Amino acid sequence: MQRNKIIVTIILAAIAIVLLVFFLYNYRKAILRVLNPVFFAFIITYLVKPLVKKLQNKKIPCSISIILVYSFFILSIGAIIIYIIPGLIESTKDLISTIPDIVSNYQDIFNNILSNIQRSNWSPDIKNAILKEINESASIIEDFAINSLKVFTSHLISSLRIFIDFALGFVIAFYFIKDTDYFKSILVSLIPKRWRKYALQTGGDINLIISSFIQGQLLTAIIVGILEFVGLFIIKVKYSMVLGIIGGIFEIIPYFGPIIGAVPAVAIALLDSPAKAVWTVLLFIVVQQIENALISPKIMQSKVGLHPVATLIAVLAGGEFLGILGMIIAVPLVAIVKAVFKRTVEEFV
Repeated sequence: MQRNKIIVTIILAAIAIVLLVFFLYNYRKAILRVLNPVFFAFIITYLVKPLVKKLQNKKIPCSISIILVYSFFILSIGAIIIYIIPGLIESTKDLISTIPDIVSNYQDIFNNILSNIQRSNWSPDIKNAILKEINESASIIEDFAINSLKVFTSHLISSLRIFIDFALGFVIAFYFIKDTDYFKSILVSLIPKRWRKYALQTGGDINLIISSFIQGQLLTAIIVGILEFVGLFIIKVKYSMVLGIIGGIFEIIPYFGPIIGAVPAVAIALLDSPAKAVWTVLLFIVVQQIENALISPKIMQSKVGLHPVATLIAVLAGGEFLGILGMIIAVPLVAIVKAVFKRTVEEFV
């Protein structure tokens, strides 16, 4: 009888798992839409909570501390909308309107290079090999540009939905911060007593990795974006504000992000003059050196704990499976897996 109960339990559990997987797969888009505000809430929580803690240390109640921090964020966003967004929109419009001319100019340069190769005295084998590599590289760049434009357009179209999710994220984050102990007690109560110490220690490791990554990478991206904007403005590269923002956004991606972020600025500067393109390259190199030597060590006080080789492999794998999003989340995910494995070995082995 006992054996039959175990078999029935296993069968029912297997059926439940299959049904759950089926449900999650078929309704994944709807589930992701529902979870979007929660995702924003987690990010907002990790950004706001350190400031709230500082206010609480000054004997200010938690709810009032959150409201004060939120007010600061709202005023900052309002100032950005009033003073920065109009210029940014105008600059973006100009850039979009001149994209056909930029593409045409580079097509002419590309065709001239091909013509010079064809007219050269090199052997046919060398010519064919060079032309093949150039055409393959051009196809890769073209596909990347088209895919990036599609992603940008889709996000632009769904910007209202993103704004609503972001606003809901602020509401959810309020309760995440205010009722942290409540949510923590519920989670702890679901864990068997003999595993609670391990779960709490592992959760602390994961929390430290995520907070270090979100706070560090975001602050680094903002500082780098500002430095690049100022530098491009001084060099007099067109659309310096837009290009600085692009550079700051791609700074979030380890290793490859700064290179990808520099490409649009160098490409636009090159249309003015080779000298300006060289100055732009030097600017991005200098900013990266400042970031590596001064900004990251100061901001990223708690490292994610990955060797540079592991970080590089994680970024490559993330890009292969999930594109740009994968490149961004790969490092913290690998760091979390490493932390869980290490804590498990220490606890049970």
